[in-house]
Amino acid sequence: MKMIPFTRAWKIFVLNMAWVGSLGAEEAKLDRAKALEELKAIEQKNEKLTQELLVKSAKELTDAGAEKLKAVQVYLESYRNVEFGRAQDGETRFQQWKIDNKDKITSLDFTTAVQLHVRYLALACRQALGEKEAPKAVEWEAYWEDLFKSKEVPENPTEAVEPKGKVGRKQGQGAGRKQGNVGGDDFARPVLESCLVRDRQIQGFLDEVKEAAISSGSVDAVFRKVVRPHLLQAKSRDLLRLWDKRIAAMDEQAEKEVKTLGLDDYKVLKRPELLWERADDQEKIGEPEAAWARKMEILKAYPYHPKLGEWIAQMKQALGEGSPALPEKAP
Repeated sequence: MKMIPFTRAWKIFVLNMAWVGSLGAEEAKLDRAKALEELKAIEQKNEKLTQELLVKSAKELTDAGAEKLKAVQVYLESYRNVEFGRAQDGETRFQQWKIDNKDKITSLDFTTAVQLHVRYLALACRQALGEKEAPKAVEWEAYWEDLFKSKEVPENPTEAVEPKGKVGRKQGQGAGRKQGNVGGDDFARPVLESCLVRDRQIQGFLDEVKEAAISSGSVDAVFRKVVRPHLLQAKSRDLLRLWDKRIAAMDEQAEKEVKTLGLDDYKVLKRPELLWERADDQEKIGEPEAAWARKMEILKAYPYHPKLGEWIAQMKQALGEGSPALPEKAP
């Protein structure tokens, strides 16, 4: 009996298997209707599971944010998981880190910042859940007032800047900030980058939530990009009260400035702009007459302001002929 060389036999076997496979593929036809039903079921299951994850996170963080000690515990647990890993050696290194940073993590500044951070993230998670669960304007207002109280110096009156940092940067477990740098830059970053978010793997839910792109510790950014829009939408007069509180605090801080130039810049340039923005908001919430009167006062008080021409043009447009606020001239 003539033997077939091994290499040739192997080639024949592979070809035969390929032919059988192709025959099976031709005979096996996909039931499209059934497949579509299965895909729909998979999609619904996935949506339910992920929604439950966000709901759970929102509830847990809301509960934790109501009590300072609990907020710190929840935060440190996530910090440990993200920065040190879940393995046994991670726990050892984390405990040593706690010893090395004991004074910092037990300080009033840190515990207050953590509680505010947890509260803010809970509100952002609720915002992500949709209109029914979204926080009311008064809840954002209450958060900002507590944040404002927590700051000895609310903001630099000569230069109110927002925190720097790339929003939405992906970070794996164990990556990120230097270990031990907790309590400083941690709360100057967008909450989307928080260890609480990374530990719970809810980044995807918050990517489109504008509130999540803000630092929980920035008085200026939270006011301008979160509280102000919500109160404007609600047409709440509380916005004017917050404006007055904010400007008064900046006035007080400006008086403490040693540099005369910085104080002058604030009084002549920055403060008039803040007053104009306040008047703009007063107009938007439905008090145009009072707002225009305030704007006229600003124009008279600061005749050399760089934005004077722009402001005059706005007033002319608001008060010009054909404005619904003014009667038409008689023929």
